[in-house]
Amino acid sequence: MESLLAISPSLLALVMAFTTRRVILSLFSAVALGFLILNDYALLSTSIAVFEQGIFQQLQGSNAQIVIVITVISGFIYLLEASSTMRAFSSFMGSRVRSAAKLKLSTLFSGILIFFTDSGNSLILGPVYRPVFDKLRICREKLAYIIDSTSSPVCVLIPIISWGAYTMGLMEQAYTNEGIDKDGFTAFREVWFYQLYPLLTLGGVFFVALFNVYLGRMATAQRALLRGELVYDDSSEAGNELSPTLQRFGARIVGAALGTLFISMLLLFTLFIARNGGLDGPTIRVTLALSYTTATLVTMIALSRLKLFSFTQSSTSFFAGMGKIMPILCILILAWTLSDVLTELETGKAIAALLEAINFPTWMLASMIFLIGAALSLATGSSWGTFALVIPIVVPIAAALDASIPICLGAALSGGLFGDQTSPISDTTVLSSMSSGVNHMAHVETQIPYALIAANFAFVGFIFASLTHALDIPALSVSLMFILMGVTYFMLSRMRLGRL
Repeated sequence: MESLLAISPSLLALVMAFTTRRVILSLFSAVALGFLILNDYALLSTSIAVFEQGIFQQLQGSNAQIVIVITVISGFIYLLEASSTMRAFSSFMGSRVRSAAKLKLSTLFSGILIFFTDSGNSLILGPVYRPVFDKLRICREKLAYIIDSTSSPVCVLIPIISWGAYTMGLMEQAYTNEGIDKDGFTAFREVWFYQLYPLLTLGGVFFVALFNVYLGRMATAQRALLRGELVYDDSSEAGNELSPTLQRFGARIVGAALGTLFISMLLLFTLFIARNGGLDGPTIRVTLALSYTTATLVTMIALSRLKLFSFTQSSTSFFAGMGKIMPILCILILAWTLSDVLTELETGKAIAALLEAINFPTWMLASMIFLIGAALSLATGSSWGTFALVIPIVVPIAAALDASIPICLGAALSGGLFGDQTSPISDTTVLSSMSSGVNHMAHVETQIPYALIAANFAFVGFIFASLTHALDIPALSVSLMFILMGVTYFMLSRMRLGRL
């Protein structure tokens, strides 16, 4: 009975997320149920505890620093998007391709370079590359697939943007609640090579572009385009034309902003290492906040001097961007609160005891976490929501079963990414199809075979990583899966299945 009570908040969160697809409501309900159990079902005490012992306790210390860092980063990203300088940067990249293979690879690398934002990536690349794809007679479904595969799969791998700050915050809190002293950046660094799905997704795009592989409905769409049977509805706007000044200086402004950002980080990291002998969580967060603030000021000055954006417009855009991140901050704070509740209830130990009772093989744990995360994110369309639901549970379970925590965390992040890329209700999926000018479900259906190939290799990769983690070679599994995926796509390019 006690085990069932300990597990019930996490079960409620997962069931509600599947059925309602409302992550904030699911998390809040789970938090409320947890405090109800902890307060012996006293409603008034529970209501007070949810805020006094729960939510309010999260808004201090390192958590408060993470919230500030995320809001500053969000403001900077939105400023670049609102001023159209990122669109100018992408246009600059797209103007230098002449062949189909180079075009696909250019789209891939442009998506990697625009690593600050998942939704902005889609909105920027679509209008820029769509006319070039049309000119070279490559179906727009392929464009939508490349854009979708370089949005969130790139963002989740970068520690210095809001995605990194968010996941590092969740992991650091989960480690702390388990009594493990590990800062978020160290946790992120350890888990990086185990983010198999995003890494293999990017590898898949590279091989698809290199070997010109067309699978399933993607091949059908390309054949129809070449026969003149596929006509796209261009009713969606491609975006306003860039002004001559923006065409000339937009890419330079982005270059200056990024240069300022990275130089500031380098200088501050060097300063902290020289002064403190190393880097820890607080110094990394100070570096990120100060560097992004400096880059924002440089961008504002450049936009003002070129009369592209006044300081008032820039400030308004910056603060609007900070406001746009509020739903994500709500998810993060509730996830932290739920993590504390589950620690008090010893949920991880209860689940681990159940798994031990049925002799569940430890080497299968990471792959099963990946499947659960994939199913949850596919149902909700939210990677961040999935992270918030799964990560607080993963660390205590892995610790109790003596499994590799970094591998299990990599599986949780990978599972969340699968649904973010493939779910019909994911915002990045919707934006990728919209900005590419293709039917939404056509995009979903044409990219599924490629996503499933990456997911299958990731599933096998987590089993292999779990069996070989004692070798302490984090890159071993992803390297092997990358090679096998390359061979697979090469073989498909030589078979009728993968050709037009």
